[in-house]
Amino acid sequence: MKLKNILSYSRHFQAALQRRAEKNKARFKKYKKSKNKHNIIYRYRTSAEISFDGIVKSMEIVTAPIEFSLVTNPASVVQFINKLEEHYLARTKVFIDLKNVEKLDYSAVTILLSVMFSFKARKIRFNGNFPNNKLLAKRLIDSDFFKYLGRQISEKLEYKVGKSNQIFTMGNKEVNSELGELVMYEASKTIWGHPRSCKGLQRTILELMQNTNNHAAVKQKGEEHWWLSVNHDKVNKKVSFIFIDYGIGIFESLKYKPKTNQWFGWLDKLKTHLIHGGNDEIFKLLLNGQMHLTVTGQPYRGKGLPGIKEVFDRNQISELKIISNNVYADVVNGNYTTIKSEFNGTFVHWELNENNVSAAWIN
Repeated sequence: MKLKNILSYSRHFQAALQRRAEKNKARFKKYKKSKNKHNIIYRYRTSAEISFDGIVKSMEIVTAPIEFSLVTNPASVVQFINKLEEHYLARTKVFIDLKNVEKLDYSAVTILLSVMFSFKARKIRFNGNFPNNKLLAKRLIDSDFFKYLGRQISEKLEYKVGKSNQIFTMGNKEVNSELGELVMYEASKTIWGHPRSCKGLQRTILELMQNTNNHAAVKQKGEEHWWLSVNHDKVNKKVSFIFIDYGIGIFESLKYKPKTNQWFGWLDKLKTHLIHGGNDEIFKLLLNGQMHLTVTGQPYRGKGLPGIKEVFDRNQISELKIISNNVYADVVNGNYTTIKSEFNGTFVHWELNENNVSAAWIN
């Protein structure tokens, strides 16, 4: 072969190799991008779990329920919360094991956020791992749980996590009268595409904030955070809400009423209206307003949890479920049951959707 032909062949061969190298490089870049996209938890795993062995040896492992939802599995989740509370009071370092969780909803996310902030504010070490289920892991990532897991957190009056039109969680110790309108504005845009007035939603949020103080022990008033989580589902045009306070709950708070209070001796006044006298039966009377009339002798004024039940009955909110102390109220289906473990506080879940009553927004 002549030198000219050899050089020409060599140039073509090198050019072909170059094209192949560039093509392979492009393929690898595309694959890497795709891998990162579908494995969003990878970068979090390296930071949160790489030192798993070293961390866990010095921490108490608390395993989350497989069905991690206060809405559908209240008994197991309340046990989980109570175990965390024991470690919190004992100032024990905690590692939450989530790897086997198969269901994790926004009630679980709110619990994890609120517990994390409580531990870290008291400088108690707190850590955890990811669910093996990548969709559930992504839900936790989207809530900003892992964003704050590695940060120093100080004791504050108010905490805010997330974005107001996506997944938003807020903790506060005071009644924020403006919060209801802000939440209503964003929620109605998700559902109807533009702001709508949802007075029932606004009233529910305000009543729950006030309820936190009303059902705290005297020495605890203004000391405990309430937590509100707002989760926007733009595909199904609905917004779900979780409200949690870690006070002492309704039934426990009634024990602290002084003799001068009209609620003092409430159980004796109520006995003739009870069949078996369980807290589930009493809670139903309370929500329906009958307990207020019987105990105080005055007509029900639409305040507190009975006021929220009234909002539900008017179709201003949907899917109402409540836990207080040892009672789980599935208000939607009219089922009131007791649970084995007692929840020290109040939990409320509800939704807002396009079938709920709303009105034109007035600036």
